[in-house]
Amino acid sequence: MRRRKKTNVLVETATTSLVIGGVAFAGLEIARRVFRHSKIFCPDRAPVRSWDPLDYGIPRECVQERWFESGDGELLYGWYCRAENPIASAVFCHGNTGNLTTIAEVIPHLLQAGYNVLLFDYRGYGRSSGIPSFGGVVVDGITAARFHETIRPTELPSILYGFSLGGAIAAQVIQHHHFDGLILQSTFTSLPEITRAVFPRLPLHVLAGNLLDTRSVVRRLRVPLLIIHGSADEVCPPWMAHSLYDCCPTPKRIYMVDAGLHKNLFMRDSQSIVVQVSQFIRDLPVSPSDLDQQPSSVDELIDSAFRYVRRYLRRHSVPPTP
Repeated sequence: MRRRKKTNVLVETATTSLVIGGVAFAGLEIARRVFRHSKIFCPDRAPVRSWDPLDYGIPRECVQERWFESGDGELLYGWYCRAENPIASAVFCHGNTGNLTTIAEVIPHLLQAGYNVLLFDYRGYGRSSGIPSFGGVVVDGITAARFHETIRPTELPSILYGFSLGGAIAAQVIQHHHFDGLILQSTFTSLPEITRAVFPRLPLHVLAGNLLDTRSVVRRLRVPLLIIHGSADEVCPPWMAHSLYDCCPTPKRIYMVDAGLHKNLFMRDSQSIVVQVSQFIRDLPVSPSDLDQQPSSVDELIDSAFRYVRRYLRRHSVPPTP
């Protein structure tokens, strides 16, 4: 009888410990996800000034408003901006804050460099539907890349341009869709390392998880790379730019803007950046789209199911303002 009681006590103690441990682990995982989401995604539905491209120095006649649907049914909003004499066409992945109007003043400089640019918002940003997530924004980047193929001049090189968080997203996108070149501006090496840089006195990097590892993608890159970074970047330390440059196995170049911060590179040195971007495109070898991975029939079936659900939900909720 005593042995049975002791056994029951041990079983109850072990069960209680397992339950407490499971609850603690679940709580930690929830906290980790909430922390990552709150620190990484800072979307804004309202424009900086307006939704008029002219307010950001982009002539209206150069811009076409575009709506396109992601594989899982989100409705994404963007501008396709056309240069007068284009030498390339680019997909631009913006950073983690605001929406496409937050970075829109960069577009006139890229037009000056001869780039057509598809500037778009991820889900949950600006006019795009949905709520941002790590997987979702990558899906949106891949969707933008595929949509870009349907509207760009096919005789021009195709470039993927990522700023800050958008650079890390671009690194994920280029694994699924071919581009002739990659430009990373003010981009971090990995999520844990940028977390450690931003919060040096707190061990918050342990909550970041192994996501958005730009360095691992760059190590396997198969197209030329241009890195643009500020020598005084207060968010993504300059050593991150050099780390990405050093590990890249393909033709590469790096341009450090003297005393440049995270968000002011074009304000400090726009003409030199335009020269670097223009030269990068002129040196590109045009290659076949051997990295382009079209979705399988199973993926298309799953995507169509998601699209049906998303459309149903949108029909029964307030649609994004057209």
